[in-house]
Amino acid sequence: MLNRLAVLLLLAAPVAAQAAGKASATTPGASRELRRRTLTFTDASVTTLPELYVAGGTATVVTFQVPIAEGGAIPGTSKELFFPISQTDKTIIIVPKSDLAAAVPLNVSLTDGTILTFKCVSSRAFADAQVDVLLALEKRAAQESPVALRATIGQLRSQLDECRATTGDAGALKLASLLIQQSLEKPQTFTRHPLRALNKENRLLAEARWSYRLLGLMYVVLTVENRDPERAWVIDRAEVKVNGSANNTDVQVKTVTAEFPVLAPDTSERVVVAFTTPASDVSQSVTLTLHEKDGNRRISLSNLDL
Repeated sequence: MLNRLAVLLLLAAPVAAQAAGKASATTPGASRELRRRTLTFTDASVTTLPELYVAGGTATVVTFQVPIAEGGAIPGTSKELFFPISQTDKTIIIVPKSDLAAAVPLNVSLTDGTILTFKCVSSRAFADAQVDVLLALEKRAAQESPVALRATIGQLRSQLDECRATTGDAGALKLASLLIQQSLEKPQTFTRHPLRALNKENRLLAEARWSYRLLGLMYVVLTVENRDPERAWVIDRAEVKVNGSANNTDVQVKTVTAEFPVLAPDTSERVVVAFTTPASDVSQSVTLTLHEKDGNRRISLSNLDL
C-alpha cells in the first residue's frame, strides 16, 4: 500500500507543482497549515456532507478502508476545476487547479456499493494533506459490506425460526421490492394505472408514474430527483391522506421502499409506497407526502387519482 501511494504521489507531484505556480501567481505569499485528520461515517452522519479542505496546487490524499470502484471518484459537475484524480485501490489524490471559490461536491463509489459524498472547499488558514475515511455504518451499510452481510445472516436465521416471510406486511415489502425492479416503460404482469403528477419542493423533484391495486393494497411508483448540489436525501416515511374526506383522513402506509439507501446530489431514484386502499371511495384522490430522515425537508404530490 505504501509503495503504491508513493508512486501516486510522485506522479501527482509535477501536476501539483504546475498548479502551485498558477496559484502563487494569484495569491503571492499565501501559506497554509497542512494537516492530517480522520473522518468517520456513521448511520447518523452519512447523509451529511463532510468537508475536504483543498488548495490550489496542493495534493490532498484521501484513503478508504474499502477498495474504490474504477473511476469511482467524480467531482460533481465542476470537473474542470481539478486536475485528473489519481487513484489506487483504496486511495485517491485530489489536486485543484486553483483555490475553490465555492463548495464542489465529490462523490466516491466503493466496490461494496457504498456511495460517499464530500464537499470540497478552500480555506486560507489550512488544507488537508491527508484524510483517512473510516466507515462505522450498521443500518445503512452497503449490501456487500461485512457489516451488512453479518446482518443479513442474522436476519435469515430469524426468518427461518419465525417464518416472518409469511406475514402480511412482509409480503407488501417484497412486492414493493419487485416493483422497483420493473421497467417504467414496458408492460408488466400486474394491472396498473398511469399517473401524471409532478411537483418540485426543497430542491427535490417528484413524479408519480404508476399505481397498482392488488389484494386490498395500493402501490404507487414514483421517481425522486435530488437537485440539491450539497445535501443528500434519505426517505424516513410516507404519509397518505384522502382528499375531500373529513379532516383529510390518513391512510395506513404499509411500507416505503427506495431504490438507494442514500440519494446523492444530482441523482434520481425510484420509490414505491404501499398503503391500504381507501375504504370510503376508491375513486377518491389522495395526497402523498415523503418526509426526510433526520431533516425537515418534504415533498408532496396532490390529487393523485388512483
